[in-house]
Amino acid sequence: MIRKPTYEELELKIETLKKEAKKARSKNQATRTASKNYKRFLKFLPYPVIVRDTKGLVTYLNPAFTRTFGWTLRELKGREGKQYVPESRKDEVTDKIKTMAIKKNILHLNTRRLTKDGDVLDVMLRVGVNRDHNNNPEGVIIVLRDVTMEKRIKRNRGAMNRISQALPRYPDLRKLLFYVNTEIKELLGTESANTILLDDAQKEFYFLSAVHDDPSTRERIEKARFPVDELLSGQVIKTGRPLIANKLSNDCNQYESRDRKIGYKVKNVLLVPLKNKDRTIGILAADNKKTGDFDNTDLETLNTIATTVALSIENARVSRELRKAYEELKSLNRAKDKMISHLSHELKTPVAILLSSFKILSKKLVDLPEKTWRPTFERIQRNLNRIIGIEDEVYDIVEKKEFFHHKIFSLILEQCQDGLETLIAEETGEKEVIAKVRQKIENIFNTRDLAVQDIFLNQFVEKRIKALEPDMANRDVSIITRLKSSSPIRLPAEPLRKTVDGLIRNAIESTPDGGKIEILVHQKGKGMQFVVKDHGTGLTREAQKRIFEGFFTTQETMNYSSKRPFDFNAGGKGADLLRMKIFSERYDFKISMTSNRCRRIPKNKDVCPGSIKECKKIKGPACNGMTIVTCFFPFPDNN
Repeated sequence: MIRKPTYEELELKIETLKKEAKKARSKNQATRTASKNYKRFLKFLPYPVIVRDTKGLVTYLNPAFTRTFGWTLRELKGREGKQYVPESRKDEVTDKIKTMAIKKNILHLNTRRLTKDGDVLDVMLRVGVNRDHNNNPEGVIIVLRDVTMEKRIKRNRGAMNRISQALPRYPDLRKLLFYVNTEIKELLGTESANTILLDDAQKEFYFLSAVHDDPSTRERIEKARFPVDELLSGQVIKTGRPLIANKLSNDCNQYESRDRKIGYKVKNVLLVPLKNKDRTIGILAADNKKTGDFDNTDLETLNTIATTVALSIENARVSRELRKAYEELKSLNRAKDKMISHLSHELKTPVAILLSSFKILSKKLVDLPEKTWRPTFERIQRNLNRIIGIEDEVYDIVEKKEFFHHKIFSLILEQCQDGLETLIAEETGEKEVIAKVRQKIENIFNTRDLAVQDIFLNQFVEKRIKALEPDMANRDVSIITRLKSSSPIRLPAEPLRKTVDGLIRNAIESTPDGGKIEILVHQKGKGMQFVVKDHGTGLTREAQKRIFEGFFTTQETMNYSSKRPFDFNAGGKGADLLRMKIFSERYDFKISMTSNRCRRIPKNKDVCPGSIKECKKIKGPACNGMTIVTCFFPFPDNN
């Protein structure tokens, strides 16, 4: 017999049930709150989310899914919802889930999805799988992230990096543009990519470079020429702005001639101007995009590449002009060298004859009072020596190794030696005159033997200073020398002598009486340094820039006068320093100059009084002119 519960027991039971009901209500409230928060989270989540049940039917998708792909929850709920999956990837996720390990509930996948408008997006897909107590899938939640733009930016950066690295590898412009157009074609996914230039003279477009899926079509494109108004590119040239045409009308006959010439129909096109400063020189074109339409990202990409292409075209044009100018310059330089060489050769014979005639004439004037003819003869002698000096400098500059005069005169002597000797002996009474004539020809026309030898620079400079002392005896200039011994240098003695003598002479001629020059020889690193420092007038900045050019004088023409060598401001021929510069390049030493123009005579036309004593009488700042010329002679490799 079942015992009836007491009133107290029923009352306790009721209390227990109340507590359980309260817990249930609290639990349901928490569940509803959690569900509400969950839905709110999914609603505001920036990434598309889609939830499927065990049958694979859509139960939920968030607003971000609609914004990205276009479909709403009403359109896909309770359906398979595979409209946004490309045909080739219909079973991709299902197959991946089936092959997943039992304990693995999260799947990462890079794939593609479609929008409602048919655009293809690159997405990063994350699948979370819910499993029952038997580890069987009972539903999935899928989170997608659109990485289309990220991939495009990455591809664009990679392409720009490859293009920039390709610039030095393709000196030929057409090959470079073919490479660039190939990159554009792959980057934008088009059928063709072309570089079109404008022929201003003919008012026509021509294709400097073209890339197409079909090589035969590419050949047709590169041969085609079009009037400006026959292509859409004409609008870009007129406006200077890029153009996107995604829907070219099928019934438009305006561009039939274009399609017929290039061998294919243009359905959509992206055109970007190639600009050189303020002028549009051509077009960078991409047409027939294989997937979707051209957009602003494609435009930005092509605009960036167009800058590089325009710069490459401009560089090619400048390089072409430089090559042309260089060839003209070489031609002019050859003509100049030929003229200078010819002048040098032509000077030898008349100067030699003048010198000989001068000696003969001086012998005939010995009976006359010397004061009546000696000044004139000294002036003639001085200027003949200047001509000889010019010829000598020109010879060193052009460095011609052989004169035809030498061969001609030697041949005449060989063939007519007996006849000439007899004739000259009858007229002058001199014997063995042919040997003297032969020696004279050797002295005038024979080439110089510049044998390389070991030279101790301190000893060499000391000897040259002593040899030059008689020539500068009339000058009141102090010479301070510091000549330190060291290992020998190797080069021919003759160019070294001309360099040392020339620098010392220039220093003395630039220094007023009462001034000083310093001559230094010392070792510096792996070589010897020869320094000539004068405290004279110095050079203006303009003169310093051009001093090694050759035939450039530091004085104004009106101030120029031909004086004796070593005189203050003695007029130079302007080729001495050029010859030294050429010697330095020819015999592998370095020559450099620094100078400070005296502040009392800041311009070339200003004239120094030529004496420190006289200069001090003039009011103004103290003289501070100075010029330092340095020659560095490296030691031979075995030192």
